[in-house]
Amino acid sequence: MVKVSPEVLTWSISKKLSFRFAFIFFILFIIFLDWSVNPFLPWFYYEGGLAEFLDGTIGWIGKNVFNVSYTLISPYDAQHNDRTYIYVLYFTMGAVSLLGTIIWSVSDRKRENYDVLYYWLTVIIRYYLAFTLFLFALEKFFKMQFPDLGYYVLSEPVGNLSPMSLAWAFFGYSYSYNVFIGIAESAALLLLFRRTTTLGAILTLGTLVNVMVVNYSYDVHAKMYPTALFVMTLFLLLPQLGRIFRFFLTTHPVSLQVMRTPVFAKPWITTARLVVKVGIIGYVIILSVKDYVGYKNRRDSMEMSNAESGVPGIYEVNSFVVSNDTLSDEDPLRWREIVIGGARERIRLKDDSVAYANVSLSANEILVYGDRLKLAVNEQEVYNELGLRESTYMEMDSILVTRQIKSRFQFVLTDSTTLFLKGRVNGDSVFITAKRRSFDIDDFRLMKARFHWITE
Repeated sequence: MVKVSPEVLTWSISKKLSFRFAFIFFILFIIFLDWSVNPFLPWFYYEGGLAEFLDGTIGWIGKNVFNVSYTLISPYDAQHNDRTYIYVLYFTMGAVSLLGTIIWSVSDRKRENYDVLYYWLTVIIRYYLAFTLFLFALEKFFKMQFPDLGYYVLSEPVGNLSPMSLAWAFFGYSYSYNVFIGIAESAALLLLFRRTTTLGAILTLGTLVNVMVVNYSYDVHAKMYPTALFVMTLFLLLPQLGRIFRFFLTTHPVSLQVMRTPVFAKPWITTARLVVKVGIIGYVIILSVKDYVGYKNRRDSMEMSNAESGVPGIYEVNSFVVSNDTLSDEDPLRWREIVIGGARERIRLKDDSVAYANVSLSANEILVYGDRLKLAVNEQEVYNELGLRESTYMEMDSILVTRQIKSRFQFVLTDSTTLFLKGRVNGDSVFITAKRRSFDIDDFRLMKARFHWITE
C-alpha cells in the first residue's frame, strides 16, 4: 500500500481537471518532444518506430487540419527549432491532453484526490528539468553551444550578422561567462532532492527567464522550448507560491513545506527506491560528463589536426572558371571569399550574400549549399522516402550531391597560401583559385583585448 499522508484531502473539480491535463501534456512533451534527455528513449524513437509514427501523424494533421502544403521538418536529435512541425506537435499534444482529460474525468470522477500521482509527476518533472539543465550546463562548461569565435564571425561586419549570430558571438567570446551560465543552469540539480526542490525551482526559474529573454530578444530559433521548461518549473513551485509571497511581502512568519513522499508498507521498498535513485542520478551524470569529455577530446584533436594542415583561413578568390568560362568580378555567381576553419564555414559571394559549406580537411573536400532551410527540407524528403535509418544518414551527403542540392569540391593547397578547388555545380565543371589573406585569429583587435582592472 502506498500513501502520501494519513489525512485524505478532497481536491476541487478545477484542480483535478487541471492536474489531469497537466499530467498528460507534460508526459507527452517529455516523450515526444525532448526524448534525447532520457538515455532510454532514443531506442524507441529510432529502432521502435516512434519517429516514423510521429512524422506520419504530424504530417497528416498539418496537411488535413492546417492545410500545410510544404514538407514538415522533423526535430531529429531533439532539435528545438520553432518550426511548423513543432507547433503542430504542440497542438496535437494539447488536443490529446484535452481528450484524455475528458475521458479520465468521466471514468475516474469519484476520485477524491491525486496526491500520490501528483508526487510521481513532480518526480518525473524534477528529474527531467535537472538532467536537461545539467546537459545545457555541460554545453557551457565544454564550450559546445557557444564555440570560440572563428574567421567568419570575426571578419563579418556586425551589421551583416543575424540577431542570433550576434548573441552567439557575444556568448562565444568569453569562456568565464559560459562557466557562470553553466553554474546557474547546474542549480537545477537541486531539484533532484525534495528538501532543496523549492530553492532549485526558484533558481531554475530565474535562469529560464534569462534564457527566454535572450531567445525572444535575439530571435533565437528556440523560443517555445524554454517557455515550456519555465511552465514546468512554475508547476513545481505552485504549492509554495503563497508562502513565498508572504515571506517577501508580509511580516508574518513563514515556513516552506517539504514535499511529502509516499509511505510504503514494506521497508525494503523504501531502501530499493533510494538505491534506484542513486543509480539513476549517478548513471545519467557520469554518462553525460563522459560523453562531453569525449566530444571535447575529439574536437580538440580535430582542431589540432586542422591547424597542422595549414589550410584554415580566409581565401580571396582570384579566378572562378565555369565550363571554361572565366566569370568576371561583377558576376553574381562568382565567389568572393572562402572561409575555412572554426564552427562556421562560409562562401562569401559578390553582393555580401553567403553560401554554406561543410569542410573535411582529412578528405580535402568541401560540400557547398545555398539555403539552410532548403537543405533541411531536402534532407527531410530523403528521410521520408528512404526511411529514418543510420544508412540513410551516412549516405545523406552523397544523395544530396547526386540530387544537386550540395556541390562537392576537391581542394589542394598548392603552396602555403594558394588554394585550388575543382568540382561541379548544376552539372557544370568549376575550377577556382584562391589566395589566403595574411592574418590570423589573434590578429583581430577583439581577440587581442584582455581583462583590465583599470580602464582609464
